[in-house]
Order: sequence, then structure tokens, then C-alpha cells
Amino acid sequence: MSEIAQNRHQNTITAVAVTAAVAFLYATVLAKLGRDWWSDENYSHGLLVPFVIAFIIWNEWDALKNTVQKGSLWFGGGVCILAILLLFAGTLGAELFTTRISFVLMLAGIIFYFFGTKILRLLTVPFALLLLAIPIPQIIFNRIAFPLQIWASQMAVWGIRLFEVPTVRKGNVIDILPRGSTQAISLEVVEACSGIRSMMTLVTLALILAYFTRRSNKAGLSTAEFWRAVVLMIAAVPIAVLTNAARVTATGVFTYSYGKQATDGTFHDMSGWLVYVAALAFLLLANLLLQKISGSSDATLNDRIPESRISNFKFQISQIVMLIVILVIGGAAVNWFSLRGENEIARRPLAEMPTNLGEWRQKGDAIKFNESVENILRATDYTMREYSLAEGRVANAYVGYYASQRTGATYHSPQNCLPGAGWVMKDPQSIEITTPGGRTFSANRYIVENGIYREAMIYWYQGRGRFESSEYSDKINTVLDSVTRRRSDGAMVRVLVSVGADETAAIKAAADLSARLAENLTPFVPE
Repeated sequence: MSEIAQNRHQNTITAVAVTAAVAFLYATVLAKLGRDWWSDENYSHGLLVPFVIAFIIWNEWDALKNTVQKGSLWFGGGVCILAILLLFAGTLGAELFTTRISFVLMLAGIIFYFFGTKILRLLTVPFALLLLAIPIPQIIFNRIAFPLQIWASQMAVWGIRLFEVPTVRKGNVIDILPRGSTQAISLEVVEACSGIRSMMTLVTLALILAYFTRRSNKAGLSTAEFWRAVVLMIAAVPIAVLTNAARVTATGVFTYSYGKQATDGTFHDMSGWLVYVAALAFLLLANLLLQKISGSSDATLNDRIPESRISNFKFQISQIVMLIVILVIGGAAVNWFSLRGENEIARRPLAEMPTNLGEWRQKGDAIKFNESVENILRATDYTMREYSLAEGRVANAYVGYYASQRTGATYHSPQNCLPGAGWVMKDPQSIEITTPGGRTFSANRYIVENGIYREAMIYWYQGRGRFESSEYSDKINTVLDSVTRRRSDGAMVRVLVSVGADETAAIKAAADLSARLAENLTPFVPE
């Protein structure tokens, strides 16, 4: 067997061994990612991304082989170790995004380790596609989705009124009274109608379109082609939102003319497909315009090396063994920590929470959400009830408890939920709450409005002996406690008090109920 044949045989064995080690390390992560691609309509395009990446690599195979150089052992190994640490933190801290970013970082680290940094530039598009297929954290997703819902609602109402259809908007809910009817119909602009779902797909398609419409047949993207891809991806965002706002406008107009049937069944499904077709057409048009503006360029990002170097390319045995050992040890450690489970903490159900909190008395029975809302919240236990004072002031208190956040079920911040229900959040401030026992902690304070309703709202995150006002700080501490204490349980606590004529008194009342609620939660939200 010739030396070149021996090198190829060894390299094949190396590829198989490293792939097996990576699969062992990320089997759970990739399985969950695949299930999310299958079930989450926001990222269903992820099912096609691996095939597109495989085609791009196959198409660029010669250029990739000709760009290999001596691997960067220390830098590449360091990136791989960092990826394992991120996987460890994400697994124990119930942050799926971190574990998935860890996988992308691991792939980059392995490439650095064996082939150096130059080849990675030819893999910019595959790596970007992989990143676009990874669902972003729910905290960030909600921050994007809700403003888009409100924006789509505002544009839809403007469009509906152009057709002289009377309508009222409350947050992302549009009320329309069909012609000849006495019962208003509410159209809720959810993520699908705000453009968030088609946006993620369109941004991915924009990158694919930019890559496959290159003017040069050489590998990589030229500088002009790179910026054309960036601009096209940015343009995909308003295209998605505008086309979906047009869909809501059409739905509103048809609802006025034909009633409830315009919001369900065949019309709704067909309008969804038409939106995708229209958005894709606008994307193609934008790409043609950008091509004319950018012109052509044969410049590429890769510099090829002599063929003799590729033919003689050979991995060192010690280099291979060292990486596989790191991957296997890392995989064993992560799997051991994740499979050992969490500590079971004794607690009482929130239904047993006191009906009297200081001078506050529970008013009526606990309030229950409908099944669809409960499925979104995914709380282990929750309670929402009203409390009142002798003077007549009424407050609404909600506590949502999660026994474990490792599965991805986590708090829903009022900053995300209330605006979608029509509430406008004003005057954000931090407020110090002091419990009757003398414990002081910081909480978030807002004035929220919805039509004639005006409420003082205070909320915070409580659990494992911690009181947090920031959901980001709470997430970091969840990771730390999951590692050090084998616990990721906790609760989101929210209090609403009607403002009335005296805002200062309402805030004071909300702070008082918050203090007494926090003081009494320990049996239900353990420290």
C-alpha cells in the first residue's frame, strides 16, 4: 500500500473515531434539537439545513482539501474544552441554547485542531446556516416575538381601516364586528401572524439564495457577495413582517364580510401558504436588485496551497488520541452529572398558601387558566388569586413554581406576556421590598395600563433562597445552583394592584402585599 493510500486509510479511521466521540458527547443535545425541528414551526427549516450544508461541503470539497494547513493544537484544543464547559453548564442549568451553541463551537474547535483556521473561512456559510437553525433562548425569542406581534397588529389595523372596517386593537388582539352581527370577533396576532415564524425561515433562505446566486464559481464568498448576503438577510425581516401584516389585514376584511369562517379552516391555511409565496417572491426581487447594485467580483476568500501538501497530509496519532480522550472524558462527565438527577425538595402545594396575608384577605376562589395557557406556562404548580383590604382595595397575586428547569420549562416574564394581552408597561423602576421578618430584596416595579385599567405591578424571581429581579441573573444562578446544589427549582411571583386616584398609595399597597407574600412562600417555594 502506498504512503498516500495509508494516509487516506488512517484519515478515514480518524474521521470515524472523532465522529463517534462527538456523537457520544452530543447525542442527547442533537436528539432534542431534531425533535424541536420537527415540532417547532418557527424552526422547521432546520430539518433541511443539514442536507443543504452537506451539499455545500460536497460542492466545495476540492477547495476545502486544498486549504488545509497544520492544525492549531493548543487553540483548537482550548476551543474544544470551552465547548465541553458550555455543554456542562447548559445541561445542568437547563439552557438548551447553550448546549447547542456548544456543539457549533465544538465543530469549529475540531476544525482548528486538525486543519488550522484558514479553512474555516470557506465554511462560513455552513456554520451560519447551522446557527440559524438553532432555536434562540425563550427569553430572547419572547423579546423579539412580542414587539413583532404588536407591530404587525398596528399595521394590520391601519390596513383594515383603509377598507372602512371598524376595528379596535388591544395589544395584539384586534376586535372586529362583522357586518350585520352583534357579536365581535377577536383576532389574536400570534407568532405565526407576526412574521416570527416565516422570518426565521426567510433569513435562512436569504443566505442560501445569496450563496447559490454567486457570480463566481470559485469557493467562498467574495467581499461584495458577503455584504449582499448580509443585506439580503436583513431585508428578510421586514419582508416577513409586512407580508404577515397583509395576511392579518386580509383576514380582518374577510372577517367583517363573512364572519368567523374567515379565521378558520381552508382560508386561514391558504393565506398562510400565500404569505410564504409572496415573501419568497419579494426576497427573490430584492436579491436581483442587490446583484445589479453590487456587480460582479471574482475575488475569493481562500488561498490554495500546493497539491503535494494535500497528498501528504497526515494526522499525528498522539494528536488524534488526545482529542478523543478529551471528548470521551467530557461526555462521560456531562452524562454522569445530567443522569444523576436533581435533589428532591419537600414542599407544600401552592393551593395551601395562606388565605390571609397580614391585613390582606383572599377574595373568592383561586383563578385557573385555561388548558392552552397552562400548556404554554408549563408550571409544575401555580396559584393566582385575589386579595383585598378592609378599605376595599383589591390585588391580584400570581405564583408560578417550577420543580426543575432542566427540561426547558421556565418562567414567563410579565414583560413578555402582558404586552401581548394589550397591556402597556410604563415607568419601569427597581423597588426594595422588606419582609416582616426583616429580609430586603430588589424587585421590578411597573405601572401597566390597558384601556381604562391602570395597575401597579411588582414582580420578582424567588427560589433556592434567592430573590432576583433580573431573569438573566436568575438564569446564571440557576446554572450555578444546578452544578453545586443539584437544584434548578424556583418561582416567578407577580402582584398587581389597581392604581385608582392615588398611584403612590397603590404602589405602597403592592409593596406591602409583595413583602407578606415573599415572607410566606418558603414552605411552597423552598430555600
